[in-house]
Amino acid sequence: MFSRPRALASPDRSEGATPRQRLVTIVGGVLFIVGSAIIVARDGLFLSTDTVILWTIAALIMLSLSDIHRIGLRLLWDWLPFAAVLVFFHYANGLARLLGTRTHSVLQIRFDELLFGKPLLTVQLQHLFHQTRHVRFWQYGLWGVYMTYFFLAIVVAGALWRFNYPRFRDFRLFFVVLTGLGCLTYALYPADPPWLVSQQLHELPTIYRVLIETWDTVGLHQAGALVEQGSAFHDQVAAVPSLHAGVTMLVCLFFWKGARPWVRALLAFYVFAMAFTLVYSGEHYVFDIVTGWIYASVVFFGINYIRRRRARAAPASEQSQPPPVEAAPVGAAAP
Repeated sequence: MFSRPRALASPDRSEGATPRQRLVTIVGGVLFIVGSAIIVARDGLFLSTDTVILWTIAALIMLSLSDIHRIGLRLLWDWLPFAAVLVFFHYANGLARLLGTRTHSVLQIRFDELLFGKPLLTVQLQHLFHQTRHVRFWQYGLWGVYMTYFFLAIVVAGALWRFNYPRFRDFRLFFVVLTGLGCLTYALYPADPPWLVSQQLHELPTIYRVLIETWDTVGLHQAGALVEQGSAFHDQVAAVPSLHAGVTMLVCLFFWKGARPWVRALLAFYVFAMAFTLVYSGEHYVFDIVTGWIYASVVFFGINYIRRRRARAAPASEQSQPPPVEAAPVGAAAP
């Protein structure tokens, strides 16, 4: 999937860079940092996934100025799949409306009540911590964990593209397949998150939408409105599976093998910190999170299984091929 065209060069930097190339790379990096600082100071933080993708591509272009004639087209080709799944996400809700699919919440509620009883775990947690509309200091930590979803996978992909291209191609495949399956599910099974069922449908006890209130206290009113009211790349009924949980699990699985114990502990903590944040804030049911974990695991282990099968089948097929017939020397008698 998304295999590399032979005509396009790989961003392989095994060759030693000349002093001029290193200087151009440093200048490009400095210009990018300065430009980003000016944009943030003027317009505020860019906190949507589509903007982060463009920002990452811009960073890679500036860091590749010394060899842009060789890898410029390569860069655009490599990042096209990320833009494609973003467009798919944009149209998932419209496809659901076209199909006439109603939103769902009963299955998620029943699943959570079966595991944790009544009321919902979100209600229990918010009651346990005496949650109100007043933002407490520890909620900024939840907000920070939640925000990593919008840029972590893209930044990881950018770093891999720059420094470990084969791993980038692996990560891109996992990410695109996971996100594509998630968007397809959103179109076929749109689902209401807990806060919406509580605040708009009034079918659940009071659930405070913690993250929106935290947005306002950190001075990001525009970004908070983006999440609360929706945008071209935000869908409030895109809840099953939770891609917040799914992408977090994918990052964990991708870097788990060969990681040091403290790195594994950090990855596991990140997965469960995201899960707690999503449930406590009322953004997702436990059902959504478990479904996201299942999607990520199926994609990761499924693709790796297919690769192992193909790798084992390749030598067998090569052995089954007849040996090449060598041409007889000139003047030799034909057999």
